[in-house]
Amino acid sequence: MKILIVDDEAGAVEVLEKRVREVLGDSARIFTARNGKDALEIVRKEQIDVMFLDVEMPGTNGLDVARKSKTLYPKTNVILCTAYEQYALKAWDLFISGYIVKPASPGDIRKALGHLRTPVVERLRVQCFGYFDIFFREESVMFKRSGSREMLAYLVSLRGATVTGGELCEILHDESVDPRLKRARVRKYAMEIRSTLSALGFDDVLRHTRDHYSINPTRLDCDYYRFLDGDKKAKELFQGEFMRQYSWGEAILARLETMQ
Repeated sequence: MKILIVDDEAGAVEVLEKRVREVLGDSARIFTARNGKDALEIVRKEQIDVMFLDVEMPGTNGLDVARKSKTLYPKTNVILCTAYEQYALKAWDLFISGYIVKPASPGDIRKALGHLRTPVVERLRVQCFGYFDIFFREESVMFKRSGSREMLAYLVSLRGATVTGGELCEILHDESVDPRLKRARVRKYAMEIRSTLSALGFDDVLRHTRDHYSINPTRLDCDYYRFLDGDKKAKELFQGEFMRQYSWGEAILARLETMQ
């Protein structure tokens, strides 16, 4: 879940960020802004799921930021943070998800998140820098076959681009393996990926049409994708390693090193 906290007071941002972290743990990516201009820029780039927005700010006030945010990304849930309850009635005209009165408690935040106007689409967290891994609610997703994990990793590296079964056979197996066995294994890997992720509620991650495979990148929160999109934090995470357990990742690593 992508969270944006907007308040012109640094102390208020720090307190609310701490409270949100108490409720959501490390599963949330939290962004902060001290003014409406910076907040709108983050919404434009990150497609924020939930915004905690201070009403009283110099310049562009919270209600104006809410209105413009909804124009940029209508699915953003806006929760107003205010010391004045009279703003609540006006807020409903903007299709606000709710409001909390400062200072917010973890209980207030939990209640607000439980009544969002637009449900948040959950994503799998994918780690490409260092060793490849994929997490559901901060627990590593386990596969019975190492080939299934590698096939998923390769599809992740393509970021939604399609690859044929024949190409996967060559990527995942050496020349000594019988071609028919390669094909059978790829089909088994695909079945395990689909069944494992479907059990977690992600039955739309793997795309398979005839002999073509790809993944749906919109269901993934991936450090590699954020790096490619110019995210500063993702660039800091990159330490010269990309899916280091797979030799085919070296070509991608070489390209990443030229982008730093």
